[in-house]
Amino acid sequence: MKISTRALAYITILASASSTAAAEKCLSGSFILEYEGDCDRETLVEVFNDQVFSPAKSSACEGVTAEEELDAQLAAAVPSTTIEEFCEKIYKDQYEVPFTDILKKDGNMTYEKAFFLGHSALQEEVETTYETVDDSATSVLKDDGELVRVHYQGSAQTKKTEWPKLPNFASSETDSAGQPTCTTNAAMCCWTKDRQANDNNGNCAR
Repeated sequence: MKISTRALAYITILASASSTAAAEKCLSGSFILEYEGDCDRETLVEVFNDQVFSPAKSSACEGVTAEEELDAQLAAAVPSTTIEEFCEKIYKDQYEVPFTDILKKDGNMTYEKAFFLGHSALQEEVETTYETVDDSATSVLKDDGELVRVHYQGSAQTKKTEWPKLPNFASSETDSAGQPTCTTNAAMCCWTKDRQANDNNGNCAR
């Protein structure tokens, strides 16, 4: 998942309220990192080096690497933190798209529960031309399931999606917040019936 540049701005709060106990940092003052991408050690060190460390580097930083300086800056911040803890907080604080926002049916997950049990129209409809006088297609899954694609190609690319609160996904595993999750951090459902014509898979054709 990609994190937003707004979330990265949090680092300026950490860096601007420095503790006097940690004197090993060689740069003074606050800073802000802005970028779009993954939040991990390698990425943050690279961004910090490009946007802060290299442009502001002085003789006081002789022999100090960008990674060492970023570690020192975060250790000196109030509250003290590490790159890993910082990224974990960034991810944890990210907005979660409610699962019900995907299909926009109702707020009680009735349709979604039926879907994951294989009983909704999205599982049962089969594209056909037999229902119209002009041989136009009906029950076109690509159209009827359009909201799933819209979510995947839109919000899901930059935001977390809420874990579905359904018996289908109940697990004894919990995340750091005590919410149900799973060790693979993924869920997949497969139905083998070909129900959409001319999509270059299966044997369904008009």
